[in-house]
Amino acid sequence: MEINITEMAQVKIREFATANNEEPVIRIYVEKAACSGARFGIAIDNFRTGDEITQKGDIKIFTDSEYVPIYSDGINIDYTVKPKEGFIISSCRPVKKANDESCSSGGCGGCSKLKNR
Repeated sequence: MEINITEMAQVKIREFATANNEEPVIRIYVEKAACSGARFGIAIDNFRTGDEITQKGDIKIFTDSEYVPIYSDGINIDYTVKPKEGFIISSCRPVKKANDESCSSGGCGGCSKLKNR
């Protein structure tokens, strides 16, 4: 999977890892999914069976091979300070919509088959 990470995001990941005596290893995951697509999250985590591993310099990025590919053909990781400080995780290309079998009907409260990760 294509993963793009800005220099600012790399700096912030390294700063956090160093401050917490951790390796610069992150997980990109599907936080919530609905009929319009997915919201991605970022976390410090360990490798899990089935993960895809992408190396960007000294930073390892884990993505689960079950859900991330359903909603994205690639991931952009950025860091911003305005209007709020934090990471921005987005799809490189338009987010894929869930198929009829994976979403609950009505209300778009999220896909019922998306397991908590």
